[in-house]
Amino acid sequence: MQFSCKKGKSVVTYREYMRTKFYPILALACWTAGTFAQEQGQATSTPPESAAQGIIMPNQQKAREVAETVYNTWRLSVQRGDSSGWAASTTASRRMKVHNLIISERGEFPRDFFRSAQSAPMLENFRYVGALGGCGGKTLAVTYIGKMKLGDAAAKENAFVLEFVQEGGKWKLDQTRFFDLSKLPAVLKRLQARDLSVLKEQDGFYPYPAVPAVPPACGKPELIGKLFVDAPGRAIDLRINGLSIHEFDNERRADTVSGGLKRGQNTITYTIRDSAYEKEKPSMAIGVFVMPETPGNKPVCVFDHILGEGDAAQGGTFNFTITPEQIASMNPQSKTPAPQPFHAVPLKQKPETPKK
Repeated sequence: MQFSCKKGKSVVTYREYMRTKFYPILALACWTAGTFAQEQGQATSTPPESAAQGIIMPNQQKAREVAETVYNTWRLSVQRGDSSGWAASTTASRRMKVHNLIISERGEFPRDFFRSAQSAPMLENFRYVGALGGCGGKTLAVTYIGKMKLGDAAAKENAFVLEFVQEGGKWKLDQTRFFDLSKLPAVLKRLQARDLSVLKEQDGFYPYPAVPAVPPACGKPELIGKLFVDAPGRAIDLRINGLSIHEFDNERRADTVSGGLKRGQNTITYTIRDSAYEKEKPSMAIGVFVMPETPGNKPVCVFDHILGEGDAAQGGTFNFTITPEQIASMNPQSKTPAPQPFHAVPLKQKPETPKK
């Protein structure tokens, strides 16, 4: 990260800059991001050749029948609050991820899932494009296109991709994702023409290369935790306290820490490698936050890994301690500044730019 910043006649350090500028940005991202961000796909990345290996072109009519039967069953069960119907049409991996997310935010499962579930779109409002299969025919990605209205924004052309997995001989829905096509007119035109070759050119249309593993169930958290990663040009595999598993690839995202964080010692392990989708490596950041549960309190950063543009990125295993002082600093009335988070990489001091 390159910047020039002055404070009187003193040198402004990386540490000071991060505290006053970057940490609040991380906190805001963690506070506002949720599962919505995880459902948005990318259609602009050209996948490496290795990613396309194992992808097959299934019978399109049968794939469409699978998609519409399973999705409509799933959608109806969510609308009705039918937990048994939802469980029967949802993969074991997704069910456990939803369970862990709700429990880790101190909710009750499955009650809070149906309370907060948004209305899923009707496939009748979309146009079927095509499907791709993967993992020896055990995974399926089915793509539709149509106009979708998100929030207060005007309706835009979107791709709507449904990801299915075969479990015990039955197809189940794992994830739905969508992405805006309004800035990809060439892709939209080919999708409208049902040019199935475009599905193999954009990773957003890909099926899973493997059946998703079922994560271990977590218990109620001691502290609610959020993980924020901004890693352009890098891929990160990360685990917190041996339970909360996360994968990032050339993206900016906030995740809930499965099982939460603990007062005292916590452990984070991660590897950082070059992304196959982006060669440039600008600044990157990993931040772990304790989230407030008292109205008016604010998040506090307890761990970070911040690198400037061009710096070599290495992972590792780190133990960081969440102290009573950090928890107390979440109260805006606290007179004591928040203790510094554990820095996996020492923050650099940037010299003041000389006056001309």
